[in-house]
Amino acid sequence: MILGSRPWLTARRLRVGCPDVCTVLLRLTPGAEWPLLLAAVRDEFVDRAWDAPDAHWSATAPGLVGGRDRTAGGTWLAVRPNEPAVAALLNGVRMPQPAGGVRPSRGGLPLAALSGLLSFDTIDLADYDGFHLLVGTPDAVVVWSWDGSSAVRRELEPGDHILVNAGIDTVDDPLVTHFLPLLRATPTPALESGADTRRAWRRWVDLLLGDELPGDDPRALLVRHEFDDRIYGSTSASLVAVGRNAVRFDFTATPDNPTWSRISIPVPPS
Repeated sequence: MILGSRPWLTARRLRVGCPDVCTVLLRLTPGAEWPLLLAAVRDEFVDRAWDAPDAHWSATAPGLVGGRDRTAGGTWLAVRPNEPAVAALLNGVRMPQPAGGVRPSRGGLPLAALSGLLSFDTIDLADYDGFHLLVGTPDAVVVWSWDGSSAVRRELEPGDHILVNAGIDTVDDPLVTHFLPLLRATPTPALESGADTRRAWRRWVDLLLGDELPGDDPRALLVRHEFDDRIYGSTSASLVAVGRNAVRFDFTATPDNPTWSRISIPVPPS
């Protein structure tokens, strides 16, 4: 397949070399019991090894829970139960190869952000490929975007939003124009205490099934393509609710035929 024949795929979908989430759908409702609801789909080559969400970084980022990319050791999405928050990474533009030949993994950025070790006022981003980094708390959702020349901070207004590799609420991405009305029509779930994923999230689970679009459709939420005998597709999906005193994290490694499980979140010390 010639990438240039599918510019939407080049811009939004094929970003190899570090872990990332390729689509985030979210609802920010300050004052609600769960002010931030987030649904995320990760797209990657299916043979790239990774570990299911857990507290993988006890030495470097204690207390954080997320999926771990085995190649670079970072994450595409992580949650912080103490001072509840979530961070998700989406790859952006790829820069020319640097003189040294290696760029830092963007997968460390969500961990640094949730650990309080990342300041965009002081960090040198020049060596990084482009990215969008979403950091959400019960009070605010901020998206930092780096395009190789400048970093832009955007605080999202309350309501429904979709973040893709091209940016936030990008109307020239057919996925956004297709799924934003569907997101707006999806009721806020009850998230009953102790309920399994289907009962807790209700129609948000249905939303992540992708509206029955085929994987090669430009609007597809769940993608599947072949490149030189390798398969690139949607390898996992996450549902995250951020409250004032707790985080709920549900996960499936098979988003096209999901078997959901609730990720164990450590109870913050009192």
